[in-house]
Amino acid sequence: MKKKLLLFSLSFLLGICLIVSHFVFDKSSDPKISPEYQSFTEGIGVNIDSRTSEEDLQNIVDAGFKWVRVDMTWENIESKKESYDFEKSGYDKLNKSLKEKRLKPYYIFDYSNKLYESNRSIMTSDGLKAYMEFVDVVTKRYKNQNAIWEIWNEPNIEMFWNPQPSYKQYSLLVKKVAPIIKKNDPNSRVVAPALAGIHQESLKWLQQFFKQGTLKYIDAVSVHPYRFTNPEDALKDYKELKIIIRQYTNRDIPIISGEWGYSILNTPTQHLTEMQQADYVIRMFLVNAEEGIPISILYNWKNNGFDPNNKEHNFGVLWYSGKPKLSYLAIQTFTSRLDGYKFSRAIKYGRDDTYILEFQNSDKQKLLSFWTTGTSYSFLFPLDSGKGKLYSMLGGMQNIEWDRKVELNISSSPNYLVID
Repeated sequence: MKKKLLLFSLSFLLGICLIVSHFVFDKSSDPKISPEYQSFTEGIGVNIDSRTSEEDLQNIVDAGFKWVRVDMTWENIESKKESYDFEKSGYDKLNKSLKEKRLKPYYIFDYSNKLYESNRSIMTSDGLKAYMEFVDVVTKRYKNQNAIWEIWNEPNIEMFWNPQPSYKQYSLLVKKVAPIIKKNDPNSRVVAPALAGIHQESLKWLQQFFKQGTLKYIDAVSVHPYRFTNPEDALKDYKELKIIIRQYTNRDIPIISGEWGYSILNTPTQHLTEMQQADYVIRMFLVNAEEGIPISILYNWKNNGFDPNNKEHNFGVLWYSGKPKLSYLAIQTFTSRLDGYKFSRAIKYGRDDTYILEFQNSDKQKLLSFWTTGTSYSFLFPLDSGKGKLYSMLGGMQNIEWDRKVELNISSSPNYLVID
C-alpha cells in the first residue's frame, strides 16, 4: 500500500512538473510582444523605406524611436525567378545599419510578384509556393534580431489585395507562412493582418479571418487605426476589437498599432496645421498607452512629395527636404520625458473632454500627462503637496511647487508634470 501511495505521489509530482514546464518553456503559448516591465517608449516606432539614409536613421534614434517598420518588397528582392538579391535591393545595408544603431526591425512581407501572380494578391498555387520560399529565404537571412514579421499589408482593401479582398486566400497565406517564420526565427513575433481601419466593415472582414482559425498562428493582431477625427475616438474601437478577439481565442493576444498617423492638409474640405499634427501624434501615442498597446508605429518618417495639398505626401514628421516639423520636436520631448515610465491609470477630473493619464517608473516616481479635446481652460487639481517639473509638449520646462492643489492649464497639446 505504501509503495502504491509513493508511486502515485511521484506520478502526481511528475505531472505537475510537466504542466509547469509547458507554460515556462513553450514559447508558442506566450505571444507577448514585450517584457513584463517595459517603458512604454520601448514600443514606439516609425515607418521608413529601404532607401532611408544613415543620417535619417541616426535622427530616428535621436528622436527616441526604438522600432522601424519597413516593407520587405518581394519584387525588389526576387526580380528573377529563384534569384534573391539583398545587396542591390538595399536590405543588407539597411539591416546592418539597424543592428549598429540598435533599432528593432518590423519587417512586412509584401506584396505579390509579377513573376508568379498577375495581381497584387496570392491566388495561385505557384504564387503561394514561391511566396513561401521567399519568406523562408528572408527569415533565415535576418533571423535572431527579435524582429516583428508582418504578413502582408492591409489585405482587407482592394488597393493591397486585388482584384477583390479575400479573407479565405489571405488566411491560407498566414497558415502557410507563419510556421516557416517560427521555425527559422523562433525568438521573433508574427503579426497580422495589418487591418486597414477599425470600423464596422473592416471588423466584419476581420471576424471572417478569425473564423478560419488563424489566431493560433499569430502573436498579435496588427491594425491601422487611421481617422480624420480625434485620436481619442480610437479608445472605443480598441475596446470593441478586444471583445471580438476574446470571442475566438482564450490566448492573450495583444493588439498592436502597426501604422497610424496624421497628414498636414490645407484644402477646402480638410484642414490640419503643423501644430495640430504634433498634437494628434502625441495624443495618438498616449491613447495607445492607455489601452495597453505594446507597439505603436507612426506613419510616416518623412514626407514623400512636395505638394502641400496632397494627403499622401504630408504624413511625415520631417518635410520632404529633411527639415523637422513640430511633430519631431514633440516626439523627442515625449520619448525623453516618458522614458522608463509605464502607464498606471486614467484619472477622471475636470470636464468630460479632459484626459489625465498617470505614469509611473520603477522607482515609483509619478508623471501626469494631460490635455483636452475641447477649448483650453485651467483648474486646480488635488495633489499631495510637493514640487516637480512641468514640461510643455515642445519641451519648455519650469520648476513648480504646490500646496495640496496644483494648477493645470489644459489645452489640445499634452503637457507633462514630473512629480519629484
